[in-house]
Amino acid sequence: MNYTSNKFKNIKMKTLTKPTLEIEVKGLGKIYRADLPFNKALESLNEEKAKIISSRELAYARIKEGRNSSLSNYGSYTREGFLYLKNEPVLLALDSPLLDLELAEKAVEANKKGNYFLTDRKVYKKYREQAEKEKNNSPLNRKVLILPKRENYKVPTNKFNDDKLTLFLFKDQAENYGNFLRDNKINEMLVWLIDKSYVDSQKGTTLTQLWLHHIDDRSGVVGYDGSLNFNDRVRGVFEKPGEAGRVFEKGSKIKKSKI
Repeated sequence: MNYTSNKFKNIKMKTLTKPTLEIEVKGLGKIYRADLPFNKALESLNEEKAKIISSRELAYARIKEGRNSSLSNYGSYTREGFLYLKNEPVLLALDSPLLDLELAEKAVEANKKGNYFLTDRKVYKKYREQAEKEKNNSPLNRKVLILPKRENYKVPTNKFNDDKLTLFLFKDQAENYGNFLRDNKINEMLVWLIDKSYVDSQKGTTLTQLWLHHIDDRSGVVGYDGSLNFNDRVRGVFEKPGEAGRVFEKGSKIKKSKI
C-alpha cells in the first residue's frame, strides 16, 4: 500500500515539475506558473531560465491584462520577503532570503510541520544594516525597507505614489496600480503581518515569502504566510538572451516620488 501511494505521489510530482506558460504580456514577456512547493517551484523556474516575478512586474501585468485575467483572479508568491526579529521593526527585502534554494527547502520543511521558518539572528541584522544605509534614499532605490508598523495596516489606493511601501514594491507602477485597483472598487490595500506577540516569543529571525493576493481580496500584501509546502502559485518571468533587465515598454520612465 505504501509503495503504491509513494509511486503515484512521485508520478504526480513529475507531471507538475515543468512550469506552464500562463500568458505573454506585452512589454514584459512570458509569464510561467509553477504549482509546487516553493523550493521545487524555484528549481522548476530556474530550469526554464525564468526568474520569480516581482510585485512590480505582477502589478504591471495585471494592469495590462485587466481585471478578468488569471493574473488578477489568482494570487502569487513574488520575489520579495519579510524578516522579523524580537522587538525589532519588520523588514521587507526586494530579494527574499528564501530565494536561496537551501533556505527555501528548510522553510518548506518547517511549514510542513506547521511552523514558521526560524534562522539565525545574524540574517536579520545583515538586512537591517542594508536598510539603515539606504534609509535616506527614495523607496524606489532601496533593496530593504523598514516597515512603519509591526501590526496589520492599510494603504489607501489613492496614496500609492506617496507611500513608502507601495513605491518600494511597485516602483514606477505604484500610481498606475493604485488607479487600477480603485477602478475595480478597491479603496485600500491590506498589509498582513505575523502577530508581534509570536515574533517576540522567538529567539531568531523569522522569514516569510511575500504573497500578493488576487483582486477580490484587495490585492493584499501577505507577510504571515506559512504554507510554502503547498502547491501554491509561484510565477516567473522569462528573460530572453540579451534582454535581461528589460521590464516595461520603451519610453517608460520611473516617476519621481514625493517622499
